[in-house]
Amino acid sequence: MCAEKTKKKNDKNLIFSNEYYSDFFTEGMIYCALVRSPVSYGTFISAETKNLPEGYKFFSSVDLPEKKSIKINGQDIPIFCQKEIFYKGQPVGILTGKDKNKLQRLADTLELNIQTPDEPHSSLDRENIIASRNFSFGKEKEPAEGECVIEATWESDVSVQTYSETDGAFVQIKEGKLYVSTPSIWISNLRNCLSEATGFSKQNIVITRTKTSSKETRIFWMNTLTACQCAVAAILTDKPVKLEYTRQEQHQYCENASCVNINYKTTVNKTSGIISSMKIDILTDCGAWNPFAQELADRLAVLCTGIYNCPSISINSRVKTSEDAPSTIDFSSAGSKAFFALENHINYISENTGLDPFELRIVNKLENSKHLKSPFILDLGKTTQALEALCTKSNFFRKHAVYKVASTNRFKQDNTSPFSTPLRGIGLASGYEGTVFSHSFSASKKPAVELTFSKEKKLYIKALPSSLNIFKIWQEKCSKLLGISADNIEIDYDSLSLEEPESPLTSEASVSITTSLVFKACEALAEKLEKSDTLPVTVKKSFVQNQKKSWNSESFSGYPFLSTSFGAMIIELELDSCTYTVNIRGIWMIADAGKIINPHMAEINLKNLIQEGLKSLVEDEELKTDMISIQFIQSEDEPKQLGNIISSLLPAAYTSALTQAVGKTFVHLPLKTDTIFQLTNILYNEYANQGPLRIENKGNTGGN
Repeated sequence: MCAEKTKKKNDKNLIFSNEYYSDFFTEGMIYCALVRSPVSYGTFISAETKNLPEGYKFFSSVDLPEKKSIKINGQDIPIFCQKEIFYKGQPVGILTGKDKNKLQRLADTLELNIQTPDEPHSSLDRENIIASRNFSFGKEKEPAEGECVIEATWESDVSVQTYSETDGAFVQIKEGKLYVSTPSIWISNLRNCLSEATGFSKQNIVITRTKTSSKETRIFWMNTLTACQCAVAAILTDKPVKLEYTRQEQHQYCENASCVNINYKTTVNKTSGIISSMKIDILTDCGAWNPFAQELADRLAVLCTGIYNCPSISINSRVKTSEDAPSTIDFSSAGSKAFFALENHINYISENTGLDPFELRIVNKLENSKHLKSPFILDLGKTTQALEALCTKSNFFRKHAVYKVASTNRFKQDNTSPFSTPLRGIGLASGYEGTVFSHSFSASKKPAVELTFSKEKKLYIKALPSSLNIFKIWQEKCSKLLGISADNIEIDYDSLSLEEPESPLTSEASVSITTSLVFKACEALAEKLEKSDTLPVTVKKSFVQNQKKSWNSESFSGYPFLSTSFGAMIIELELDSCTYTVNIRGIWMIADAGKIINPHMAEINLKNLIQEGLKSLVEDEELKTDMISIQFIQSEDEPKQLGNIISSLLPAAYTSALTQAVGKTFVHLPLKTDTIFQLTNILYNEYANQGPLRIENKGNTGGN
């Protein structure tokens, strides 16, 4: 650690560890497991604990030492079910004991006394809109001559399952202090909630942030609830306690993303392809609750227009509750679901009008028509050049035309023979990734970094990287600028523990902005060191937004993100006519994200993200391909974030290609394993009985 820091290690109440919380053990430690409701509604009365083995105890809401709920972003969330059950799987209490495996079996089989209503229950009884964003821009006009109205509904319920450490915490009480070890990325909220739940003062709560990864940003508020549940168990048993989610719990309660349903009603010129109006209705199911419902509504309202310019826009974005488990908050999933709907709708317009999907995007992209205005201003870079380069690289123009002609004759022959030609399709999707949403609760907390060059000629960086790879990039660049070994560059955890970030690290430690600030600070530090030998030397840099690029919260317009990176993707696939299995022939992706600091590492990362993303598109089936091409637009602009762009492009590109191959519009994700087989059979039967088909979007076709 930095020699100039005077804070003693024992006085710190925030510690950073490179270990997993699940590897923490101490003498006398016991385990705990959550006891969950087997029904989605009713009143929890009690649990039958008489037959519990010796040493195993059950605690519920009545046993809590302090408050029975915690507050996250203004939302009261019960630690355990107080009486009314809100969803199936809601924790009604916690079970503690020595044997981890035996404990989980007891938790799953514990008899619960629950009263359910005598009258039939409807899930609509408690559904309500908890957040909304109603917005309009421009004048609404009736369709002019030569224009047509195209309407379709798209739904995405994709959740990405990870296989890293499950959510949980390790808690113990020593010398009047509460010690909590957990992979939290929202430290200040965790400390506040722990204090509410346990009665310990904030100063007497020592938090060890254990090893985490960027994938786990999905659960940053759920982790707070988990840690509080574990903490009260430690207090009630007066023993060190560890709570680890099972893999099934992780998937059902920590990785379940919001289901988003988006209806587009667009007016488009059948000749030019120019879209003159968009009516967009968005309905998001957040489950029992979501403390970030308003931000979800706002983000989706911005993202659902994508890179396109439209003089008349009407948006109604709503978030409702239901009897499903609370959805996690992963802001990147909002982009994935918005662009899945939008890009598929653009391709659907292409199918119904005969317009080329590439040209349709070019004539409607934001910077193309200067006489039109848009409520949302985006710096998208060289979109035209990027799209042209991508289509050329993948041979999209020829393949799309050939596959389109082939699709018209698809049902005139029997394709069920093993020797039949595979059905092929190719799909295009474009979008962007925004960094730091300007209408976010944490947008006022601008990223900042501080670099200190010590007397021992070591560099201490006061900033948290989002991953180990990003920190290695910092080390590589800074070591060259300062002429020191990368081993002499460290994160200044001591100082970070004294100044706790108020907002989640997902917004504070953005890859592009923080990395850019680190490099600027290091360059300034190198200049200072050339002029003076006096050590230590400290340089601070903070993000300063151009006043001309501001966001107007009242009018809901302006620059919605501090920075944006553009991306596009093309997927070519073929469908085996006999087995109905999908073979991905190739994936091409291009990005304009400013100056790419390490192109090789960026390419590897994007390819890995594509392979991971493919696994979430079809339930119980793993799609994969070895043919992935990544391109970057050369630029000297500031580096921009790319970590979530894949999830915004991949779903729409895949379903668009599949739509062309099968001849049926897929409007829902994830797909089922037998979806393609069922739809293809329906199409063959319809053609045999009725003659040539005109494939139309009926709103729910292709979902299940």
